[in-house]
Order: sequence, then structure tokens, then C-alpha cells
Amino acid sequence: MSERALILCVDDEPVNLVILEELLQENYELATATSAAGCLQQVGMRKPDLILLDVNMPDMDGLATCEELKAHPETTDIPIIFVSALASKEELIAGYEAGGDDYITKPFSEEILRKKIEIVLASQQARLELKKISDRAVEALKDNLGTTGELGMVVRFLHRCQTATSLDQLARDVFDCLRGFELDSSLLILDQPQNRVWFSDGIDRPMESQILESLRGQDRVVQFGTRLAVSSDHATLLVRNLPAATERTDRVREHLSILIEALDARIHAMRARALLDKRREALAQVLDATRDYLGRVEEQRGRQKAKSAEILFVLNAELQKSLGELKLTERQQATLKNIIGASVARIESIYDAGTEIDERFQGIFDELSRALDE
Repeated sequence: MSERALILCVDDEPVNLVILEELLQENYELATATSAAGCLQQVGMRKPDLILLDVNMPDMDGLATCEELKAHPETTDIPIIFVSALASKEELIAGYEAGGDDYITKPFSEEILRKKIEIVLASQQARLELKKISDRAVEALKDNLGTTGELGMVVRFLHRCQTATSLDQLARDVFDCLRGFELDSSLLILDQPQNRVWFSDGIDRPMESQILESLRGQDRVVQFGTRLAVSSDHATLLVRNLPAATERTDRVREHLSILIEALDARIHAMRARALLDKRREALAQVLDATRDYLGRVEEQRGRQKAKSAEILFVLNAELQKSLGELKLTERQQATLKNIIGASVARIESIYDAGTEIDERFQGIFDELSRALDE
């Protein structure tokens, strides 16, 4: 041990204490007591590294004293070597059951005494070192489990926010995640005609709303006291009760950075989808209006075609009637009829071409309608 170990010697015979002092004072720091009450008082003032405890004492013997020390967490780890004039099997078992670490009989050998003390102190030092290592391992495991749990909460938020369809739902998802971190927070999301602010406890805080607004345009991460603000292009998240522990604070900062970026991406995706839906709706309205207009054009073309056919019919009848009066030769009459017939055919082909164009437009409208529905 780096410093001299403190050994408490307890015996109701002063001469035995003198002997122990002479044997041990060169290598150890010593304290003495002549009774169980004195032992407990000494331990209360300063915790020793080892107790040499006489078994046979009045009022409270060494076994009862050992049990008393082992019953309290602050003294249970003090190693104890019993010192007794007797060393029967029953006494050894009783000492072990009481919590003793070793046993030495009177009169004792200096060499054996020193050796037993060295072994017990070395064992105690080894136990303390192992306990420190174990405690560090447990703390590391707790930290690891804590980190894993925190990451799990962030991952669940990433999954949930992808299905959010409104800003209110996104705010609820953010607060649900941060409650797992035991963090109180508020959230600002840029919106039109004005920005929107939510509070994790539902209590409106006008000043905090102003602070959130003022943080826009500053650094992505701003810390002031126990408060931490993390911003993205579309949102600012403010945490009011940042953990005091540096390591956990660093983890929280990292988790919040991931959370705000995921939140920002979802807001962007929602607005892009809303814009797309708005444009799809506008295009659908244009298509409906165009289809209606072309329908009216088709109706008008049909009426014009019928009217033109009627006019041509009347013209043909009047021409047939007038041919005799014109005194044309048969060849001239045939030529005139051919001209009129060809003109009628061209007019009909014009209307037929318009019908074909309408059919092509209808096909285009149908394809656009299917694309808008997908």
C-alpha cells in the first residue's frame, strides 16, 4: 500500500496491546481500544485498514463486535483478524460465520502475525482494486446501455417522423422523443403566414417564443447556461434543462443534431409534396377545362358540318335544276358536277381530320389523367 496501513488493536488486556505495538509500530500506523465500545468508537472516528480483535472480552465479545461491524455498509469491508487464547474447531467456525478474515492464537509468533497481516492487507487491497475495476465496468455498462437506449429513441423518432402528415404531428413526435431523454423543450417551425411554436408541456411562453425567433440566423447550435438551441433550415429546437454531466451533454447535443436534421428533411418533404399536390390539382383543373372546351368545339364542328352538308345538298339540287337553263354541253355538265363533288369531298375530309385530332387530344388527356392519379 502506498501509505502506512492503519491497524486497530482491540484487547481488554493492556499488556497485550503493548506487545502488539512493539511488534507492529515500525511498519504500521496503530490505534488501540480496550473494549468493544472503544473499538466501535475508534472506527467511527477513523476507518482502519485492519482490525486485530480479541475474542474474549467482557460486555461484548469479539464475535459480537465483528457482527456489528459487518452489519453496516460503511464498515462491512474492514478485514478482521481474531486473536484468542483458544482455537477450537467450534471457535474457528464461529469466527468465520461472524465475518472474520483470519484467526491467530495467543501467544502468537511475531513472524506468523506479520505474515497473516500482510496476507490480509494484500487481499483487501486486491479486493478494493477489483471493486474499483468492477465499479468502472458497471458505470461503463450503464453509459453504454444509456447510449443504446438514447439511440433507440432517436431511431424510433426517425421512423415515426417519416409517416407524419402535419406539423402538429411532427411536433408531438419530437416531444415524445425528448421526454425519453427527460428534456423539457419548445419547437419553432417556419411557416406561412407566420411561424408556429409548440411547447412540450403545452404551456405558452411568449418570451421563449421571442427567443426562438431571435435564434434564427445565428449558429446552428447555441448553448446558454442549461439551455441548448439547435437550428436547421426550417426549424429551431430549444431544450431548457440540459444535463449537467459533460459526457451526457455531448451525447444529447449529437442526438439533437440528428433529430433536427431528420425533422428538417421531413418538413421539406411534406412541403414538396404539398406543392406537388397543388400543381397536380391545378393541372387537373386545366385538363378538365381543356377537355370541356374541346367538347364544345366538337359539338360546334358537328353542327357546322351538318349545316355545310345541308347547304351543299341544296346547292347540288339547285345546280341540277339550273343545268338545263344554262344550256351546257354534256361534257361541261359532267365537268361541273365533278368539281362540285370534289369540293364536297374535301370539305368532308377537313371535318374528318378535325375528328382525328380530337381523338389524339383525348388520348393525351387520358394519359395525363392516369399520371396524375399515380
